[in-house]
Amino acid sequence: MSKPKAKNAVVTSATDQGSEGDPLWYKDAVIYELHIKAYADANGDGIGDFRGLAERLDHVQALGVNTIWLLPFYPSPQRDDGYDVSDYENVHPSYGTLDDFRAFLAEAHRRGLRVITELVVNHTSDQHPWFQAARKAAKGSPERDFYVWSDDPELYSGTRIIFTDSEKSNWTWDEVAKQYFWHRFFSHQPDLNFDNPAVLEAVLKTMEFWLEMGVDGFRLDAIPYLIERDGTSNENLRETHEVIKKIRARVETNYPGRLLLAEANMWPEDVREYFGDGDECQMAYHFPLMPRMYMAIAQEDRHPVVEILAQTPDIPANCQWAVFLRNHDELTLEMVTSKERDYMYSMYASDSRARINLGIRRRLAPLLENDRTRIELMNSLLLSMPGTPVLYYGDEIGMGDNIFLGDRDGVRTPMQWTSDRNGGFSRADPQRLFLPPIQDPIYGFEALNVEAQSREASSLLNWTRRLLAVRSSTQAFGRGRFTMLHPGNRKVLAYIREYQDEVILCVANVSRIAQPVELELGAYQGRVPVEMLGRNAFPPVGKLPYSLTLMAYGFFWFRLSADAEPPRWHSDRMPVDDLPVLVLFDSWNSFFRNRVVPWRMAMAEKTRTQLEGEMLPRFLLHQRWYAAKTEALEKASLAEHAMLKVGAAEWLLALVDTHGPSEPARYFVPLTIVFDEHDDDRQAVLAALAVAKVRQRRRWACWRMRWPMSLSAARLSTPSARVAN
Repeated sequence: MSKPKAKNAVVTSATDQGSEGDPLWYKDAVIYELHIKAYADANGDGIGDFRGLAERLDHVQALGVNTIWLLPFYPSPQRDDGYDVSDYENVHPSYGTLDDFRAFLAEAHRRGLRVITELVVNHTSDQHPWFQAARKAAKGSPERDFYVWSDDPELYSGTRIIFTDSEKSNWTWDEVAKQYFWHRFFSHQPDLNFDNPAVLEAVLKTMEFWLEMGVDGFRLDAIPYLIERDGTSNENLRETHEVIKKIRARVETNYPGRLLLAEANMWPEDVREYFGDGDECQMAYHFPLMPRMYMAIAQEDRHPVVEILAQTPDIPANCQWAVFLRNHDELTLEMVTSKERDYMYSMYASDSRARINLGIRRRLAPLLENDRTRIELMNSLLLSMPGTPVLYYGDEIGMGDNIFLGDRDGVRTPMQWTSDRNGGFSRADPQRLFLPPIQDPIYGFEALNVEAQSREASSLLNWTRRLLAVRSSTQAFGRGRFTMLHPGNRKVLAYIREYQDEVILCVANVSRIAQPVELELGAYQGRVPVEMLGRNAFPPVGKLPYSLTLMAYGFFWFRLSADAEPPRWHSDRMPVDDLPVLVLFDSWNSFFRNRVVPWRMAMAEKTRTQLEGEMLPRFLLHQRWYAAKTEALEKASLAEHAMLKVGAAEWLLALVDTHGPSEPARYFVPLTIVFDEHDDDRQAVLAALAVAKVRQRRRWACWRMRWPMSLSAARLSTPSARVAN
């Protein structure tokens, strides 16, 4: 059957358009994963389609993501949700036509959204014309050689079985071919033979078919299993990497800037090989990190995350990890120890129906018991960890799942748009839907949907939009260097993201109770942490450990700014209400025994001692301009002084000597008494300069037991100057 020629399409890739032509665009991407059949149904047949998706791109764009990952949409018998492909160069009739796909792609690119698709290259469906021809062809023929065959089912006996729940062997007998065919997954998914150059060429032509149409990249499914060799595990073989290098070279030559994303559920050191020297896949999933984020909040200990990141090798500069919390498959526990797997099952899948293969088939919100604080914490980690984050459709509104559906269908239910019939997904009768929508009281579409959450400012959807907007304001999360901090409190996870001159501090409490933490930030002394969601400045970083308190499951993202002003209220001083009270019985003369009547001399000495021994030292130690903050200050004495009268105001212009620091110093400190009974705004401004509260007996009754006066450092253009002794 002839197919429309993609080369006649006028659609271009987003990577070819103007300022969007950055070859490292994937480092700044936020990927949104969705299944066509589950997203939106435009023709009312109960199955989502490309027209429906195109109509819902407003939501995708408003969410703040910039890349869409489409699960398989090719013709398929649908025995493995589309991963059993029977035609690589067409669209499943239920999802529309190639023209519908082109229209969707054009609309996505018009909105600045890139599109990556699945390329299931390890295997096909047993209904694919290639396999049907192979099983009917003679042994040794070019057609038979498209797949892996054997007369001996013990060949490659050292290879593990991936789907242990349903498969007993990686070989299946074919009655027509009279041979066993090899399959790493289900027995209806025969593996292609990449030792045959014709197979690689056929795959490359398939890729070019979609690249010509404008697709921005491919997720390479099950990429570690392309080549087989007896006596090995048949995973991560060197010959497999040679195949990937050839694929990358062809794509890079003809379609520069397009992405190859490796799906390799392996340990980090094994996945590292799929980057090559920057000449294989540009991206690969970090599978071991994902379960350890869940483990950290279950154990209330950052150790699982810190440990796996410490084991993660460096990757080439043009490469990137892909990180995720949930996806269309189970929460895989292959990359954990048996003990850790048992722990995860007990914490997150106590109901055995939630378990499948070596994983847990639950969505994000049910995994976290619909706890909003934990959901927000996990998303904050996802969006700030090293790598490109992948969000699964529906998680932005906290969609639930249905563990009573078979296989992994429980996490692939229809998107919930409104409280109308079928959750706004389809106009079809409910019984015609490909899967029933969630209808329970907590997660059902009547209670939880996009329309309702869009109208509620505090909803999870709007919170997610805000967090994504903050992330998109900087390239530090996608491209920045990652440095783990190690505070004493293991319930707090803290790390630095740095890119060029930008520094971001991320702090997260993985505990269910509030936690304090002290962070060693000496390298950033003087910088002002600005909380990125509220843009609120915190006190600047000093020489001492920086102290924070985090609410249960709370987190902060701080931009450590070199030019932001500290908060106005901050001057390293005591609050005004807590200032000591100084009693002046004869205005400024109260400090000088030779200016008062004889019976007041002892009182004058006491007042001056109070000023020099208590109030001035405390004031100086909390000023930014004071040079010896880390040393004890025993006394600050009035060495010299002069009186200055300006209008109604009188100033005591004092030279103050410090006693206690290893290097004695002299400071110029102008002091005045400010009466501001009726000027609250001025009081607030002068509060930052307050040394003490003042009471004068003759003012007591007049001020009605209020403290309207403060002894303050003068607000001059240069409020203080240091003079060496």
